[in-house]
Amino acid sequence: MSLTDSLMKNGIVVTVYKVQGIELRHRWEQEFAQDINRSVKKSIYFNEFLWHVFSYGKLPCLTNDKAISAFENEKKQDCYVFYQNDDVVYQLENAEGLRAEDFSKEDDVYIVDTGFNWTYVQTHESDCGPYFYKSTLRR
Repeated sequence: MSLTDSLMKNGIVVTVYKVQGIELRHRWEQEFAQDINRSVKKSIYFNEFLWHVFSYGKLPCLTNDKAISAFENEKKQDCYVFYQNDDVVYQLENAEGLRAEDFSKEDDVYIVDTGFNWTYVQTHESDCGPYFYKSTLRR
């Protein structure tokens, strides 16, 4: 079953955009990593994976079970789902039923609320993530 089918089965309204991944990745950087300077981004290979801001400890975040729990407990209404290496974007409406397990087989996927107040990231690395970040976690 595809991700879209799985989400729709849970009552989530899914709209697929084929070419907006670049825009969402740029906005993610602007909203969550704007205070990290260019040389630090280069040193953590940010251009390869946005989530390196978490794995290299440049932004405080929750990891593993705490990240999953925070994501599960976060109020989710409308969200975006996008990938590190794909331009497809899913816009989700009525996303209250969205769960971490929906993304357990996905690699380098970013879930954000449409206001970019929080993000949940499932990486391709078994020892990195998942990560949950919310602006209130900032130091």
